[in-house]
Amino acid sequence: MEKWIMQSLATLHTEFEDRDLERRVVNYLAGRHVPGLRHLSVRAEAGIVTLRGRVQTFYEKQLCQACCRRVAGVVQFVDAVDVAYAQPVTLA
Repeated sequence: MEKWIMQSLATLHTEFEDRDLERRVVNYLAGRHVPGLRHLSVRAEAGIVTLRGRVQTFYEKQLCQACCRRVAGVVQFVDAVDVAYAQPVTLA
């Protein structure tokens, strides 16, 4: 086969693997039964998984980090998750 065909096939294979990895990370997060983790954006590229979004507590942020690292195929994890701290209540 010609070189460009082989490169195209390799690119398609990598894209398929990335989408599969994204799906597995999303499913793993959903399986933790923590509602805040279900609304995070997951992006994978060559085994590097990036999580974006906002969670309610620092515990949820730590949990999503630990969950991502447990999924097979995650080579590196990029944490772009923010914690939406509650506003302090002022008593009058």
